[in-house]
Amino acid sequence: MAGARKLADLRRDPRFALHSGSDDPPETPNASTWAGDAKVSGRAVPTGSPGDDGSEGFRVDVTEVVVTGLNEAGDRLVVEFWREGAGLRRVERT
Repeated sequence: MAGARKLADLRRDPRFALHSGSDDPPETPNASTWAGDAKVSGRAVPTGSPGDDGSEGFRVDVTEVVVTGLNEAGDRLVVEFWREGAGLRRVERT
C-alpha cells in the first residue's frame, strides 16, 4: 500500500518475518490434530514495478522457514526448520 508504515520500514531495513497465527495445542488425547504454526523470513527486494495505486512491488528472498507442530502421539513438540545454506533440520522436544 502506498504510504504504509510497513513500506517505510522495508525501505529502511529489508528484513521481514511473516508469522502465522495459531491456537494453543488442545489438551485432549487428540492433540496431534493441532495445525501448529509457521514463520517465513528473509529480505524484501524492490522490483522497481509500481502498482496501479502507487504502491511498490517487492519480491522476497526467503532465508528461513520454521514449522512448529506436534508429533503423531501428541506428546512432543516438533520443530522443522530450513535455513539458507544449512538445509532442513527436525527437532523434537518434550
